[in-house]
Amino acid sequence: MTETNPHSLRLEPGRIERRQLLARLAEARHKKCVLIHGPAGSGKTSLALQWRAQALAFGQDVAWLTVQPGDDGQALLQPLLEALDRVDPDIAHEARLLYNRGGSLRADAIAIALLRALLARSRPLLMVIDDWQNVTDTPAHAVLQTLLDFAPPALHLVLVSRSVPALSLARLRDQGMLEELGPAELRFTLEEVQQFMKARPQRHDAGVDARRLLEITDGWAAGLQLLALQPRTPASPVQNAQDFGAYFNREVLCRLDKGAIDAMTRLAVARGFNQALANELAGARVGPALLERLQREHLFVLPQHDAATPGWFRFHPLFRELLLERFKGLPPRQQQATHAVLARWLGQRRHLREAVHHAVAAGDVEQAAAWVERWARTLFLHGELQQIVRAVAELPRAVLHARPSLLLWLGWTQLCYNQFAACHGTLAALQSQQNAGDGEGRAHATLLAFSLALQEDDLLTAQALLPAMKALREAEDVVLVGGRRNLLGWMHAHMADYASAREVLQGPPLLRDDGTPLLDSAFGHLMNQCLLGLSWLYAGDVRSAEPVLRDALARAERELGRYSELACNAAAYLSATLYETNALDELRQLLDGRLDTMERVVLPDALVTVALASARLRRADGNPLEAIEGLERIDELAQRRSLDRLQAFAISERVRCLLHMNDLAGAAAMLGRLQALAARHAGGHGPVSQRIQGLARFIEALYHAAQLDDRAALLALGECGRDDTALLQRRDRCATRVLRALLLARLGERAQALAIMRHALQQGQQQGLVRTILDLGDEALALADACADAYGAQDPVLPFYVEQLHQQRQRHQPAARPAGAAAPEPLSERETEILRALAQSMSNKRIAQALGISPETVKWHLRNVYAKLGVMGRDDAVASARSLGLVSAQA
Repeated sequence: MTETNPHSLRLEPGRIERRQLLARLAEARHKKCVLIHGPAGSGKTSLALQWRAQALAFGQDVAWLTVQPGDDGQALLQPLLEALDRVDPDIAHEARLLYNRGGSLRADAIAIALLRALLARSRPLLMVIDDWQNVTDTPAHAVLQTLLDFAPPALHLVLVSRSVPALSLARLRDQGMLEELGPAELRFTLEEVQQFMKARPQRHDAGVDARRLLEITDGWAAGLQLLALQPRTPASPVQNAQDFGAYFNREVLCRLDKGAIDAMTRLAVARGFNQALANELAGARVGPALLERLQREHLFVLPQHDAATPGWFRFHPLFRELLLERFKGLPPRQQQATHAVLARWLGQRRHLREAVHHAVAAGDVEQAAAWVERWARTLFLHGELQQIVRAVAELPRAVLHARPSLLLWLGWTQLCYNQFAACHGTLAALQSQQNAGDGEGRAHATLLAFSLALQEDDLLTAQALLPAMKALREAEDVVLVGGRRNLLGWMHAHMADYASAREVLQGPPLLRDDGTPLLDSAFGHLMNQCLLGLSWLYAGDVRSAEPVLRDALARAERELGRYSELACNAAAYLSATLYETNALDELRQLLDGRLDTMERVVLPDALVTVALASARLRRADGNPLEAIEGLERIDELAQRRSLDRLQAFAISERVRCLLHMNDLAGAAAMLGRLQALAARHAGGHGPVSQRIQGLARFIEALYHAAQLDDRAALLALGECGRDDTALLQRRDRCATRVLRALLLARLGERAQALAIMRHALQQGQQQGLVRTILDLGDEALALADACADAYGAQDPVLPFYVEQLHQQRQRHQPAARPAGAAAPEPLSERETEILRALAQSMSNKRIAQALGISPETVKWHLRNVYAKLGVMGRDDAVASARSLGLVSAQA
């Protein structure tokens, strides 16, 4: 939605149109950045407002953000995303998900998510950030620097600041993509002062002309506006903030009645205000007329263009600073009363963090805690976790630990942020606070503990909690009902009890308190459908999993957006079915642009699934190095979260990539890591331990098979039947049987090999498996042909299935760059540096360290390099660069 408030298109009465400056801005409207900087009161915001009106007339969309004093990077991002939402909700969708699920600010990741969305837009967007001097937070600077460095053609940034920002602007300046308006340009000219005098009521001395006002104010906008408020011309200059304060206190405030002064002083405590808040703070006698007077007499009040709804205002920063100094001089009781009014008014309207802040400032920590208790559930179910976190951070620790309900919501947010150690501490404190009569509180604590165990892959603890989970019967509480349903379904799927998983996951969508379906939550209906698809996927039934997951993804994208948490989970699970059925083109489209986000926000099982699908896709495309790069990232993430199962899958897939590259030494080293991990789980009977041990046996067998040591490979697999354990997913059972059959055939045990292969092919046909067999190579297809010849008369489905496998084999072949391809679009200096690092087999992390940039920025550059070279990964990029002479053949 474009910002098109009709009032915003008109110049405010009494404002002087800065024609010369606007003409410069119009000429510079195609530049990436406009910097308007100058001291307080120099007319920066007024000029930006005038440029905003012209930009709208030029057909540009406008997002406006005002930075408040004290805003850190986290506080800045929320209004930034809201400003973009008012232009087009799709722009900030992915960035908002990262913001709410990141725990701590992920500056580059959020900025790049915004850039991805902006690249998809053709309509120009003007992003105005006012009062940038209030930003002191390094991550916030990093976000803006990334936006400046990689801004697509349709994005134009306007920075309004009292000082030159601590940003790297030299390159933009050298490229002619930066327009700067400083203090000298912002000073009013004689002609503009004359226009100003004509537009204002004649309050000043009749004998004072424009030239005299220009001398007194030196063209300083705030000085001119201040002098217009009183009839006498000062004897001394009014040219800076100090002059302004002294003159305002001496000459202007004395002309305002005490009620108006007191009301403005109290209003200044709020970040912004509308008529309703003015009435609440100033009272029925003063409030209704106050806002009208502020606008009529131009008392340094500005429209708040970054507010969610029209009709909001803020004081000019210079004027607000004066009023806040007056507020500090009020008796403590009056200060607390003001904060109490603001807390009540804001809390009733779900402005949680500000309500809590003002309640604490009012000395009413109980009311602050009550606001969190009132709104935390609603915010949690809507996925607005940052509001909860920031509100809880305002509360004294003693108050937090005295209220179990607050600890509960703190624990849930820590779990969502993968802060598992902190969540354990909160859970222990929560359990120590509960009493025997608090059945609902104990039920919620059980739900949190069970969910934490599943997130940590601690299935032994989850099994111990299973009786308590099954006993939950709180039919009126949507969190308990939805949580019990989804978590039990997830647990049963882990235990290979697929029928029980589907049974517990059945049921209609749950409803929130307002009667709307609960969709956008881990306990909602869409996650329920994702887990239902997962149960079929774990059972190896790709045919049944695919339609469930496609429906879940379609609805999540339609109702919540492409980058919603539920859409990412559904896409992660669906990626496994697309890879397995050889729908590789569709898989690329599914992962394009959101793989990084999926890795950050999806459930552990979904993370395993999408990591494997992505790596296998890259390997199938002939880019094993690209696959290894992604797997290294997953490996590191698994180590940080202590997720052994995820790490085992990442390591095992790296072994397969290295074997694909004939790097037996590298594969042996990775296999050693996998075996060490399996040794830690030796003797374990839980699902995670058995999964890791089974995976290690299979990968060891693949390694020996690659060395043509078939007996060692069979020995690693163990006796026939070990591959049929219930806890080994059925796709893995099929792959193990095919490998066993291949090894037996090599050793001359033809009859036994064909019998086992027949069993594997029957399973594959029933469950719709394709890549499970194709990924074992042409040798597996040849054995499948022999099996179809041997058993086709008895089982006519076998030849048909084998023929289908051959067709799928031909359907996808890694594409080679055509000889004599046209020269690519020129690479930038930074892109060339990164390409040379690729040629030296450096990982993204090492490239980032070498060049002093973040891994996120490296990935963004690689995306551009691949696009310019027309390739799909680092292997092809290096080969193409060498053939084009962009890097040396020896690199």
